[in-house]
Amino acid sequence: MTKHYTGKNWLDIVGKEKLQTFQDAFAQSYNVGMSFMDTRGVPLTVSAQTSLLCHKLRLKNEKHCTTEHNMAREMVMAKREAQFFTCNVGVSYFLCPVFWGEEIVAFAKVGCFISEQSSLPQKYIKAYNIPVFSSEQVHAIGELLVKILKLLNINYKKAYEVGLSERNQKNAAIDDAGLSSREQQVVGLLCEGLNNKQISESLVISEKTVKSHISNILNKLGLRDRMQVVLYYLSGRVTEQ
Repeated sequence: MTKHYTGKNWLDIVGKEKLQTFQDAFAQSYNVGMSFMDTRGVPLTVSAQTSLLCHKLRLKNEKHCTTEHNMAREMVMAKREAQFFTCNVGVSYFLCPVFWGEEIVAFAKVGCFISEQSSLPQKYIKAYNIPVFSSEQVHAIGELLVKILKLLNINYKKAYEVGLSERNQKNAAIDDAGLSSREQQVVGLLCEGLNNKQISESLVISEKTVKSHISNILNKLGLRDRMQVVLYYLSGRVTEQ
């Protein structure tokens, strides 16, 4: 049976705080609004630099905006690549798919800007401080985001298996860290992107026991969080702390 991953699984691996920090920095650097959401449109992060104009428009036309955004997600799912959109008042945004392997698990939305050809009156542009971008600038920002998101598309399970194999071949086996067989199972499931509840269901143990195993793993490996555990077995060495 094929396992389908969700935006939440991806977020658990990437780390919500790390993703939020990246999002906020990206939004500030380009003076745009930005957010991440799962494939149903449920937010995965707190939106950065949300435009007051967009907020007001959504309050007035919530049903229309919701329908428009649903259609945008469906289009990106179908085309499997970033798409550019402009709402009926002339404010633009683009939607980038977030892949886990070949599967789309989330979207990155960058918006609250207008193109040079926008029909939005100047008084609104000035009043709400809406950034104006040329088509070249929009393309450059979108292309950069797509490249960054590709860097996050790692087949963690395969990398874990390869990394563990290499560690064993080099005689730097997992046993060197003193992990029990159960802790090794937990590591494997962490690398698949499973959260504590899913791990507990998979191993038929309580979530409290899962947390205890993860705490022991971190202590034995000298790491801080579950993302570092994944990187430890991706690279075959402890990442710089």
